[in-house]
Amino acid sequence: MHISYLPWNKGASPNLWSFIDDTPKGVTIHMLTEGLDEGDIIFQEAIQFDPSLESFETTYKKLNDAVRKLFMLHWDEIRLGKYKAAARKQEGEGSYHTISDLNLLKRQIDFNWSDNISDFLQIYHQKQVRKTPGIE
Repeated sequence: MHISYLPWNKGASPNLWSFIDDTPKGVTIHMLTEGLDEGDIIFQEAIQFDPSLESFETTYKKLNDAVRKLFMLHWDEIRLGKYKAAARKQEGEGSYHTISDLNLLKRQIDFNWSDNISDFLQIYHQKQVRKTPGIE
């Protein structure tokens, strides 16, 4: 289970990066593979947020609630192995972020998970934050 709309925002802090990169937001239940968040999608739900009314903390909670509900809704299919018919390959490259990406961001912008998302994004775009470690 992953609190992103795969293939976007694989890896760490998917909620945060979905707003920074303006990618689809949602939750995904997927097969496990050797690659991080690379497995076939079993079930998925897109979720819309109004950044002016949300913080990263509130959207994180809502995404976690949504992925649990999605799991419970499909529990019988998962338990009985009937989900395979619904499984599909991830389409497109999507995106991937690491803990290093988050640490780089934190060195450039002072923020809290409880900050309003719209306010954060305004600061983020004003500061022209680097996304790649090691590039000055």
